[in-house]
Amino acid sequence: MSDLLGPFYFNSLMTPWALLLLIPIILLFLAELVARTPGAFNISTGEVLAKIRGHRRFFLRRLPAMLRLVALTFLIIALARPITGYRVQKDRASVTDIMLCVDLSGSMQSMDFIANGQRQDRLYVTKQAVRDFLESRKEKPVDRYGLDRIGLILYATYAWTAAPLTLDYGILEHELDRAQLEPDNPKRQRTAIGSAIGLAVARLKKSEAKSKVIILLTDGLNNSGELDPITAARLAKEYDIRIYTIGAGSTEGGVVPVQTIFGTTMQRTGDGVDEETLNRIASATGGRYFRATDTTSLEEAYLEINKLETTEIDLGDYYEHDEGFLPYAIVGTVAMLASIFSRRRWFEVIP
Repeated sequence: MSDLLGPFYFNSLMTPWALLLLIPIILLFLAELVARTPGAFNISTGEVLAKIRGHRRFFLRRLPAMLRLVALTFLIIALARPITGYRVQKDRASVTDIMLCVDLSGSMQSMDFIANGQRQDRLYVTKQAVRDFLESRKEKPVDRYGLDRIGLILYATYAWTAAPLTLDYGILEHELDRAQLEPDNPKRQRTAIGSAIGLAVARLKKSEAKSKVIILLTDGLNNSGELDPITAARLAKEYDIRIYTIGAGSTEGGVVPVQTIFGTTMQRTGDGVDEETLNRIASATGGRYFRATDTTSLEEAYLEINKLETTEIDLGDYYEHDEGFLPYAIVGTVAMLASIFSRRRWFEVIP
């Protein structure tokens, strides 16, 4: 049946009460058939009048009204919202709630990474790796929304939430682009790893997802904040939150640009990664520690974390359908235009 009717076949109507409007439309049509317009008479243009004989005249006189009836009928059906492909689906999703913690301390300006053939600072390469990670959590690269809820925490001397847990990765990418180093700001020079983990735990502990993860990147050691990183990791363990840690930076230390009277020079610093603490944080929560000494290993760390286990959650049933109003709206519009044309062409009213 659906093959014969094509686009005019539908399974159901979303607003069937709209069909009640057909009653006054039919009554008006019947009234128009039997009524005569007072104080006016219908004439046809000369050539057409000569051609009208018998039943043709009877039919043509009523053609505008019939076309109007057809037009309004199809438009009312379109208003009732026909739907096709009505089907029940199980709403299941394999999801993980993830908080990304990115270090913005002063040492992240160290330019010991090579990207696209040029020396870049650690934050620049980290942003690229995080963007790739976000892309990998999408169903399609062109999508704005992802499969898992992800949030973004930035931290230096203190930690703050740049973006809460969201499926809108456009927001995450926007906040990531805005993240900047502030070498002249003393409140952005130190590293509060414990505070970053504690804030991420606070964001995740109320999550209903069975799989909850923190991915923390740093290039230094904890030297700020009141919360100890190991204590924060134990707190995460209580809420079944896994922590994956990434230590970024070369083993020789950072290389930062320094302004001198001779111009900008590159100076090597003694900043190093506290690998022991990062290992303990990851081990305490069932996570894993990654060492990223160059661009490739940093990207590979995020790619490896992307293989995290996910949990299938059954959210119940939902209904899918396709809108089928468009063919009715098109036919109704064409019929209305034809009604207006036929009336103007053959039966113009003269007062």
